[in-house]
Amino acid sequence: MNKEEKIKSLIKEGLKSENSKEKYLNILDHRIEDNRKSMARLFLILLLTGLAFPLLLETKISEISIGPLKIIDSSITLSLVPTIFTFAYYKYLMIWFDLIGQKRIFKLLTAELFNIELKSFLNDKLKPFSITDSIDKHHSQKKIDSIGCISYLFWIPTGLILILLPFVFEIYMIKKVFEILKPESIFDWLLFIAPILISLFTILMLIQVIKKDKKESI
Repeated sequence: MNKEEKIKSLIKEGLKSENSKEKYLNILDHRIEDNRKSMARLFLILLLTGLAFPLLLETKISEISIGPLKIIDSSITLSLVPTIFTFAYYKYLMIWFDLIGQKRIFKLLTAELFNIELKSFLNDKLKPFSITDSIDKHHSQKKIDSIGCISYLFWIPTGLILILLPFVFEIYMIKKVFEILKPESIFDWLLFIAPILISLFTILMLIQVIKKDKKESI
């Protein structure tokens, strides 16, 4: 039983009435929207911290305010940026994978609710818009022209770069923090180790998700 068949089975077992399916679909739609908003906020955090780090290296930012908390020590401020960045990226990926699952359930549920084909035009127009879904749909067609092949070859490395680039930037930030901070106290070591641990958790999470996805696709 593959992933889609498993979800279909769960829908039939857990959502037997039309009313329960409609309620679940409505709640799911709100959850998808909430996750998208969370991802937008996290992306903004990633962008701001990514821009702030080189400025902090050049001491163009003297302090950072987080609500009532104000950090004036430039070395502490610099050391916190990698932790904030790595945690935001970890959470971003977690929500992204959750969103992928939610959209799959949404598509299967609308097909079941309205008794239409899963990959039909009508069902396709019901699901929330997604750039990644749009790209995948364009390239999953049976007939792909030469332009489609070129764009497909373009999007594969682009996607890999977008996933791997934050890890490269994390390594760069951690290296710079070590050179500047030169940790001696326990607090200094915590500031240095925290982003490393979060990065490792992120990599392990990615491996687990990929392994699970392959296993469920069989």
